[in-house]
Amino acid sequence: PLALRCSALDLVSSTHPKEQTVVGIIGQPVLLPCDRSTLATPNYPTRTRIYWQDLTPRVLHVFKDGNEEYVHQNLWYKNRTTINTDQLASGNLSLLLNPVNVRDNLLTCDVILIINDVNSQECQITVNVAASYQKPTLNFSDMTLVCTTHGGFPEHQVTWRTHNRTLERHEAVTKTTQDPGTGTYNISSRVNVTEGQNITCSIYNPILNETQSNFIVIPWAYCSVTADPNLRKPWRKMIHCCPEPEPENTAQEAGESYTAQYYTAQKNREGNTNITHPRSERMKYSY
Repeated sequence: PLALRCSALDLVSSTHPKEQTVVGIIGQPVLLPCDRSTLATPNYPTRTRIYWQDLTPRVLHVFKDGNEEYVHQNLWYKNRTTINTDQLASGNLSLLLNPVNVRDNLLTCDVILIINDVNSQECQITVNVAASYQKPTLNFSDMTLVCTTHGGFPEHQVTWRTHNRTLERHEAVTKTTQDPGTGTYNISSRVNVTEGQNITCSIYNPILNETQSNFIVIPWAYCSVTADPNLRKPWRKMIHCCPEPEPENTAQEAGESYTAQYYTAQKNREGNTNITHPRSERMKYSY
């Protein structure tokens, strides 16, 4: 009976299990490694049991007397666990969990080996669940910039940076929601901006050590560049009205080359700024 099994596991000898931490990506398989080659034996004795269980303790998987057993497996892990029975005799007690779910976050799995009623805890594996955030999208309207990203885990803060300064948390209004289906997070953050401001929105995933960012230069309210970009004055005006983050060259002498990046920025009837006809062209000062 299950009650007797739990009592037996309470008698696990005071060995020091091999502790490991793995990262599991939501929706993908993750291997919970347990390599105890020092225990390798050509044939397991008849009275051999291996238990994979969490700290609840809920049973993930059972190998008993030469066969896998599912009677005591917790429903949460049903049809999600796999072992390689051919490698058990060589000491490979690893368990495959597939697919990873957000509820598996911080799962700690103990691997307990019982041979001829002698118990030992061989491994302890903790799963850190993660999912990459999508590259943020930026939407600009009425001098407000909104940064949105979704599909990430765990929850983390959006960071705004402008003019070599990181904005304080109170300078942004951020809303975070959790998808009821996947458990991943959707984040929307907005800040007030000014014309000509360059600003970056970033989201960092500490488990994956991964940063997703997007950048924008806030266009001036009214600016239509149609003059010949070969001329110095319109080029300067163009940089002023429709700034680019880093012009390749701001050459001042005739014959020197630069890359002209220009576009038309105008407000529509709704008050939103539209950027149209962007193009880049390699030019030379000809005056």
